[in-house]
Amino acid sequence: MTELPRRRARRAPTRLLPLLILAVTLVCAAATACTGPSAAASAGAATAAREPSHAAAVLTEDAAGLRRRWQLFSALQILTQRCMRDRGLRYLVTSAGPLPPAGATTAETIGSRSAPGYGVSTALGRMNSGPTAQDRYVRSLSAAEQARYTTALDGPAGRTAPLTLPSGASGSYATDGCVARARAGLYGTVRAALEDTLVPQDVGHLLERYLTTDSSYQKALKRWQECMAGTGHAAQTPAALIQSLQAKAVQGASAPQLAREQRAAATADQRCDAQSGLRATAAARRDVFLRGQPARTRDRLETVWQHRQRALVRAAALLGQDAG
Repeated sequence: MTELPRRRARRAPTRLLPLLILAVTLVCAAATACTGPSAAASAGAATAAREPSHAAAVLTEDAAGLRRRWQLFSALQILTQRCMRDRGLRYLVTSAGPLPPAGATTAETIGSRSAPGYGVSTALGRMNSGPTAQDRYVRSLSAAEQARYTTALDGPAGRTAPLTLPSGASGSYATDGCVARARAGLYGTVRAALEDTLVPQDVGHLLERYLTTDSSYQKALKRWQECMAGTGHAAQTPAALIQSLQAKAVQGASAPQLAREQRAAATADQRCDAQSGLRATAAARRDVFLRGQPARTRDRLETVWQHRQRALVRAAALLGQDAG
């Protein structure tokens, strides 16, 4: 069993922080564990048409989803800080950056047409300009103090629990320490907090593989690529287009330059999406994919959605208290 990487002092990721509340990964338990559902699992998949409902919502990241991630990350930071303070230790909250705009276009949904954009800001450059205040503080401690601090934050090394994802990938995660307590405080259990990120991520990877062989999606993607190339944008997917803008923000693009390039890209993206039907096709094929998944996979996605709704209620209350 491989332990999920513990949370250490590190630089902010080179993408919107709310999307990466939990920067954790799993490794395959066996050579074929990450190749998708087995033949037996596929045979056991429900064949009757079923409305994906919440399962589809969990796999779709729209502007509202970006804003929810921002809330959850911010709430986890508050809870972690309170826990460390209760132990007599200092914890410097890491900013999630500016709240994503409500009309942002994402790789999966089209946003505002009057103010096209992806919510990429120059804050990404500041967040990636060097160690955070929390990083610098931990590094300033002596070796003995760092060991004590890390144990308080991440828990003793041996206190873990196993987690297996729908693809078969498996690992273990820390069940003690202030990070774990913050997750449990927000989601009800540490496992629920981890599954909120890892289960959609895992199923999303299976969906991506499915789409690479789906002719309807590939035809729509080719139409989008050709349309975008005609506007001077060489990105192969909407996600790659957004990532290229994020990279420019990290590299220090000025606010006017970033705003100008982002508006031009989003305007072209919206027009090409309308012509190609890319996102509509992706959504339709996602629903077909979900209906072909084992019932237990859809049930896990439903459970993720339910836990997330409860966590958002707690997050809203926490952020309200903190603002007050």
